[in-house]
Amino acid sequence: MLQDVIDIIDDYCTSHDIFYDQPLSPNTLLIADLGLTSVDFVSIFQKCQALKDDRLSFIRLVMPVEGQYVSDLSIGELSDYILKQSDLRNTGPREGTEPYTSGSEIAVDESKYKHSLFAGSQFADFKALIQKTTFKDPCPFNTGYQLVFVLSSPRSGSTLLQRMLDQHPDIESPEELHLLHYDTYAQRHAALIQDETKHLLGGTVRLRARVNGLSIEESSLIEANFIKHEEPVLNFFLEIDGNFSKQYLVDKTPSYAYSKTTLERISAQFPQARFIYLVRHPSAVVKSLIDSQLQDIIPFTRRYIDDASAIPEMIWALCNENIQSILPGLDSSRLHYVSYEDLVMDPTEAMISILHFLQLPFHPACVNPYGANQNPQIETNEYAGDLKFFLENKVANERADAWKGFSSLHPLSLVSKELMRNIPFYGA
Repeated sequence: MLQDVIDIIDDYCTSHDIFYDQPLSPNTLLIADLGLTSVDFVSIFQKCQALKDDRLSFIRLVMPVEGQYVSDLSIGELSDYILKQSDLRNTGPREGTEPYTSGSEIAVDESKYKHSLFAGSQFADFKALIQKTTFKDPCPFNTGYQLVFVLSSPRSGSTLLQRMLDQHPDIESPEELHLLHYDTYAQRHAALIQDETKHLLGGTVRLRARVNGLSIEESSLIEANFIKHEEPVLNFFLEIDGNFSKQYLVDKTPSYAYSKTTLERISAQFPQARFIYLVRHPSAVVKSLIDSQLQDIIPFTRRYIDDASAIPEMIWALCNENIQSILPGLDSSRLHYVSYEDLVMDPTEAMISILHFLQLPFHPACVNPYGANQNPQIETNEYAGDLKFFLENKVANERADAWKGFSSLHPLSLVSKELMRNIPFYGA
């Protein structure tokens, strides 16, 4: 097993131009010695899946204690984990060995989750950091396929829902597209080209390549030309129209919900589109934002100079307030609510309801995007979405209530409570 893992990492480093001076060994550290990123970790873990017949979960390797990610991993630790997890799945724990322990069985320091409740004036200052864009072409826009927009805050389970929908033969549900905050490809490129966000530019390249039968290189050249000539981003939906063979295209880009004007543009310009409002309990979102440190790479949150501990909850409130502001303008036939908790606790019922809303027949593969016939692997060492999806081997229903074990996460600000009253799953 150890040599197999070393070979996988060596091949990966070679193909991605990652150089190292010393021979790989059990003690080689993936971050300190090889400089790998979280995307590299996930890509390597996916390749390691081929070493075993059954798909393994890597969650307990990278998060052995609930809410606490490891700071680094050695090749030996990765190899040992695969062997131990295989033994547990096949025969149960061997005598004299200790299985990996769940976070609920270990005392956890929850001080990291302590956060200040925010007042309305603080929330107003936070919202003022969002750039209010004026879009050039508000005219209605139609395609030969139907668009479905998943509206949610970050860390609400949108990547899980996206992958579940993508298993249906009539739905194309790709990674995040990050198109509709901008008028042109040039604006989009300028906004996202920084190191911490440039991976968000790749979703359109990969979807164009897949739908139009191009190589990634060919698609990248097309996109570079669109950037150079400041082509409208809306052209993307037209350039794939001729070869698009499915009934629906899903655009799940949580950052759309940061901007009320972006959501208003979407609802106005796509009059035939359908909307799935995906909600998750704000305390769960706060926990996930803190665990992932996502706020550290969101440009407008870094400009907030007041109490930073309030930012995760304000992100949830901002997104849900913006989403709720456009709902009165949507016909009920175009809107469907789904909660993250229902999605993971009863995925069959949740998917039956979603597919009924889309007027599609139920497809069993949608319930388990990790099934034997599915391909959950990421296509490249860049990915626009939640990488945690790829560490699991099943829809993890224990994630629904993981936040409840931390008392620091229970208090919520009045703004969040008011917004929750407007959501069917959490209303008073």
